Amino acid sequence: MKKLVSVLLAGVMCASLLTACGGSSSTGSSNTSATAAGGTESTQTAAGKTTINIGVKSDLTSLDPHNHNDTISAYATRHIYNNLVKLTADNEFVGNLAESWEFKDDVTVEFTLKEGIKFHNGDTLTSEDVKFSLERQKESPKIGHLVSMIDNVEVVDDTHFIIHMNTPSNALISSLNHSGCAILDKSYTEALEAEGKTLESAPMGCGPYKFEEWIPGASFTLVKFDDYFDPETAAQNDKLVFKVIPEEAARTIALENGELDLIVDANTTDAQRIRDNASLALDECVSTHVEYLAMNTQKAPFDNKLVRQALNHAIKKDDIVIAAIDGEGEAFDNYIGKAAIGYYDTAVKYDYNPEKAKELLAEAGYPNGFTFTCYLAGEIRARSATIVQANLAEIGITMNIEQMEASTFYEKTGKGEHDACLAGWVANAEPDNTYRPLFTSEKAGAGGNRAFYKNPEVDKLVDDAATNRDSAAVQKDYETILHTVSDDAIWVPLYSKKGLCGRNKDLQGFTISPISMHDFYSLHY
Repeated sequence: MKKLVSVLLAGVMCASLLTACGGSSSTGSSNTSATAAGGTESTQTAAGKTTINIGVKSDLTSLDPHNHNDTISAYATRHIYNNLVKLTADNEFVGNLAESWEFKDDVTVEFTLKEGIKFHNGDTLTSEDVKFSLERQKESPKIGHLVSMIDNVEVVDDTHFIIHMNTPSNALISSLNHSGCAILDKSYTEALEAEGKTLESAPMGCGPYKFEEWIPGASFTLVKFDDYFDPETAAQNDKLVFKVIPEEAARTIALENGELDLIVDANTTDAQRIRDNASLALDECVSTHVEYLAMNTQKAPFDNKLVRQALNHAIKKDDIVIAAIDGEGEAFDNYIGKAAIGYYDTAVKYDYNPEKAKELLAEAGYPNGFTFTCYLAGEIRARSATIVQANLAEIGITMNIEQMEASTFYEKTGKGEHDACLAGWVANAEPDNTYRPLFTSEKAGAGGNRAFYKNPEVDKLVDDAATNRDSAAVQKDYETILHTVSDDAIWVPLYSKKGLCGRNKDLQGFTISPISMHDFYSLHY
């Protein structure tokens, strides 16, 4: 039943995370761990280490799973807490805290919890904890949207509860897999908040790790929970220390000298250097990451479809892959990553053809080109912009580049101040969480749709895909959406970057995730 529901919810997928990912390894001697900022000292050789040091590029923002929606924070909260369901490597939604579930009708789902699950403080998980957690999450401005389809949770007994939805939704089960849908201990959380404290300082769940310490700007540390309920996902190490090292080159050096055992999101510039080091390994995968040039379809000249199509013919994407990410990815012509659930190869493909671009500009009424400004944030996108700028100059278009801090970028593009902008998207496990924010009228601007694209037919298709229980119809909806938005040329898709993680070659148990939701409980020497 669970597998059937998974198929109904997610639709037919063209690429699985399992087949999309692969790793490379090399031989050589093991390293010795050394002290790093914010971390702990170890004199053990790698072969005997039980503390795993992981390098991350930024600090977490919150230890309350209902108060963040970022990857780094999820590295902590996903291991402190558990969810009702989880996504397997072959894209199947299976029970985590839930033993099973059954759709009684389109808006009613009955769940059974696994028995005897203990929180870190010894409390036993019950249906009351689930009700409390999901209702608390609904109030969150950060991740409340994930459970907006839930009207209420009815407790039947300690291990049985019913989710009543306010509308049919194919997104329910996959949303319950999101780190923001973590299940809390009701009595613990209420007592903590009654004392004027928060989960920020004292997170506590039923996951494979307990929280030990957070040193803002330096590190955060998790320790193994010995009474964890699931032997398949129990910690195979004693401690995880996440060390915050913003400088990409510094993370690579720390991996080389043994201060780190693993770095996530390895720098593309250092990828070959890691491959060439006999003591290290570079794990690689096809990711769900897409980089693109979004054109503001509500502003001239980008309110003209022919102009947008012209830009799609004018940009040489292969050059951008080399300049921006050192060749560690591929030129891309789709609007959703190959490894993502909901990817279909139905997007219109525009070949590099400057002469065709000029013809389209002339037909649109811009035979001599025009001038516009492109907003962006970050050095990688700045490198992309220089190639785009040069390509467009060849067909008579002048692109001015305005680089700014990320916060300013999101504010300005959210308000629609831009003519165009360079942006990116990493799809998660739920297609609706990509198609809806990127392509619907309601999400124009800060909601994610920075092309300010408004097409009632696409809006209808997105809504139907989210509620239709016929998996073939859902697939057809998504295929049609991809063809429509690419024919309307609301973006110039540029490239899809590889997922890259570097590690000590003797470190075992790591599986790289195309959606950056890596699991660390199985890491061991």
